[in-house]
This record gives sequence, C-alpha cells and structure tokens, in this order.
Amino acid sequence: MRHVRPTALLATAIVAALSLSGCNVLAPTRDAAGLIVGEVQMPSTDAWVGDCFNFVENSNFSYATVVPCTEQHSYVVIGKGTLSDRRIARFDNIQVALIQLCQSTFDAYAADKNPAPEPQYIVARNTLPDGSEITNYSCLATDAA
Repeated sequence: MRHVRPTALLATAIVAALSLSGCNVLAPTRDAAGLIVGEVQMPSTDAWVGDCFNFVENSNFSYATVVPCTEQHSYVVIGKGTLSDRRIARFDNIQVALIQLCQSTFDAYAADKNPAPEPQYIVARNTLPDGSEITNYSCLATDAA
C-alpha cells in the first residue's frame, strides 16, 4: 500500500492556494484588459507589450519588477518578437537587426512624448525542445513615469 506523506499534501495544497489567490507567486495578476494589477518580479523577457517595469538590481537585466504603469517605473515594453539565426545573418549583427525591427514601433510610441524616450532592447537566446535555438527580443522605451 502506498502512503502519501503529509508534507507532500501540504505542499500541493499551498501551491494550489497560492495559484488561486492572485498573489503573483506563480504568475502575474492581470486585469480583464491584460494589465498588471500588482508588483511582480519575473524574467524581463516575459513582460508583455504595454508592461511597465524596472530592472532588478544586480540581475544583469535578466529580471524585472513589473508594476502597474501608474506606479514609478523606468521602462515600458513597446514591442516583442523572435529572430531566427537566418534572419540575424541578413543583418550585420543582432544590434542592427533590433534597431531596424524596433524603429517604427519606437517612432510611433515616442511621437507625442515629452521628454523624448530612448530606445532600449532586451535579447534572450532560448533552446527549443527540438534542440534548435531562437532569439526572443523586446523593444523598450525609457519611461520616467
């Protein structure tokens, strides 16, 4: 007869309760429009378009504290995408690719901003289940709100 340990049951109950409680432990809480409703730390490349955030200190830009855009923040995600190695090779380097891919989005975002924001980029290289690699990127703008 197999016995289930009480600690395993307790851990399962805690995870279930936290995931249902909306306390941002397993995923950020978003409203019906998809906007963040409370502060949460996550990998910076997981932030959605429209998310406002600050990079976590000493994380080498890998993690961000995402906050409602009405709260103090330094950046906003204005675009996202993926780059294949073939597409990167068409440009001189990845930086040139990002500038070209994000430029029109940035220009549209910055058109009515004063002071003018600065463009920034986040890049993450990920290995897919089949072993191939893909580059995910986010187009950012400074946003001293």
